[in-house]
This record gives sequence, C-alpha cells and structure tokens, in this order.
Amino acid sequence: MNEDCRDVLDRLEIYLDGETQMDLEAAIQHHLQDCPPCLDRAEFERELRALVAAKCRDCAPPGLLARVRIRLRAAG
Repeated sequence: MNEDCRDVLDRLEIYLDGETQMDLEAAIQHHLQDCPPCLDRAEFERELRALVAAKCRDCAPPGLLARVRIRLRAAG
C-alpha cells in the first residue's frame, strides 16, 4: 500500500458520508478509478453501511463502529 492509498483510506469514511470538499472528493474518486484494492475497500464499506442501515434499525451497541473500523484497518 502506498502513501496515496493510505491517504484515501484515511479519508474514506468522510468521503462515503459525503462530507468532503469537492476537490478532495474528485481526488478520491480519481484514485478509486485507478486503484482496484482501494475501490474494493470503498465498495465493501458502502455495502457494509447499506447492510447495517437495512438490518439495524435500533442503535448499535456502544463501541461497535469503532471495533469494526479497527478490524477493517487491520485487515487492509
């Protein structure tokens, strides 16, 4: 994993939340188009978010999201 990948993955959450500025969003989209591993990670994150939104109508237990992120980073 190179430095560009680390930067994109560090900002992936805010990108998926739609909270990035337009120039950063464009840079991340460009990187994802050219980097299959990062695109796979982004797609996994999108699918995970959709699954959680569909299946977990109640509030997630405290700390769940943090534990999921830690495991995802460790696997990446």
